[in-house]
Amino acid sequence: MSDTWHSTEQERIQALEARVNSLERQLKRQKIARKNAESFLETYSQDAYLANQALRKALRDSKQRERELLYLNRAASQLSSNQPGKNFIISALESAVEFSGALCGKAFIVQGEELTVGDDSQVLSHDKGWYSSPELAKLLKDETPLALRESYSHWCVNAVQRPDTKEEARVLHFMCEMAEGEYAWLVLLTQDDHLEEETLHILDTSKHYLNITLRYHSKKTKLTSQQIELSSVKKDRDFLEERLVSADKMAMLGQLAAGIAHEINNPIGYVRSNTVVAKEIFNDYQYALAEIGTLCHAAGGEIGAQFEALEKRFSLQESAAEISEMFNESQEGIERIIEIVKALRSFSYPSSGKHTQISAIDAINTAIKLTNNLHRYKNKVKVEVPDKDVYFLGNAGQIQQVLVNFVTNAIYATPEGKPITLKVQQDDKNVMLIVEDEGIGMSRETLGRVFTPFFTTKPPGEGTGLGMSISLTIVEEHNGTINITSKEGKGTRVVVMLPLA
Repeated sequence: MSDTWHSTEQERIQALEARVNSLERQLKRQKIARKNAESFLETYSQDAYLANQALRKALRDSKQRERELLYLNRAASQLSSNQPGKNFIISALESAVEFSGALCGKAFIVQGEELTVGDDSQVLSHDKGWYSSPELAKLLKDETPLALRESYSHWCVNAVQRPDTKEEARVLHFMCEMAEGEYAWLVLLTQDDHLEEETLHILDTSKHYLNITLRYHSKKTKLTSQQIELSSVKKDRDFLEERLVSADKMAMLGQLAAGIAHEINNPIGYVRSNTVVAKEIFNDYQYALAEIGTLCHAAGGEIGAQFEALEKRFSLQESAAEISEMFNESQEGIERIIEIVKALRSFSYPSSGKHTQISAIDAINTAIKLTNNLHRYKNKVKVEVPDKDVYFLGNAGQIQQVLVNFVTNAIYATPEGKPITLKVQQDDKNVMLIVEDEGIGMSRETLGRVFTPFFTTKPPGEGTGLGMSISLTIVEEHNGTINITSKEGKGTRVVVMLPLA
């Protein structure tokens, strides 16, 4: 009786201990799940904020693209109109004032030494139309080089002080030659000292359209030649519209990539958590199995023999080792996916404009991860970095954009099997991020135009022609420089030099 009671009590104790162990494991899993939930909530809040910022930026960019296309369409329509040169100059001024959002504008036409148009106090405003302002009219006239007789290819910019507010502003002007010895100037006065480079680039098309139209009116007998030029302008306009649409598509792809990264991030978190817990539970089973084996061997006889037979039949030790290795490989794969998702999110979302300390080695490695699918089966990528990391100040997302652009170009230009090398070097003041390839290289003419917006050597549909110009803008905003050397048939070397932190 006593032995039976003692055995029953032992079974109850063992059952309670098993229950306690089970509850402890459940509590541990719940703690891990709660921690992951808090992490997911923090990530979701951050993603929501970044997504909102990205949407605002996309809307601003979309409105700017719309204004640019409307301006280009209007300028192209004016090009094909049959109106006298003076009227065309005024029409072009109206378009430029409206597009640039200038405070006011004025047109001047000089014939011989006489100012035939613009010698008055009238200025043109988008809101007020033509109105009298002697101070502004005098400022625009004084800042315009009316004695110049050589056409210049781009808008010139002068820093001035507005006579009405005494604040700094900018005067933009350019000149074009008209028929019968006439010269015309378009002059704009900005609201303040802020002037966007992209706006100035789009305004440059005004001079192109004006020159063609004025030549058309002065040489009506050369109808065939003019038709060819009109066709060329239409192609240029269509090309620009296509590139602008492509740029919008690339921006949208960035947003989609950010959304996909967010969608991957949530389920991979669950997989990561479950894998960690499953591995711990398996370790407990493995430990229990070892204890059972020890007890069976200690008991000996038929029990020990049966355990040994089962162990051999199911290869328990080998299977346990293989499962443990599977868990380790799964964890490594999950961590790699998480790193790629983090890199993709930081690359896709717009930056806040703040500069932080960046690891040069991390920047290089991130660029390699983001382009892994492009070079994995095509080129071997080598990395040469110093033993001690190098740091510089900048925006991580923008620097990644620059490096990804250069690495992508290297992959595109390098034949299969040839290597691409990424290096980190430094001198006393700067860090150098270097991308070298053994590709087809560039001619001197191509190298001279490599930073020109919309210029690309890739087939239609495979490149926007904006990557290099955007990269240059980003690096210059970081007070850095880009140096490119290339030889046809031998390869290209790109050096991005940035100040040390």
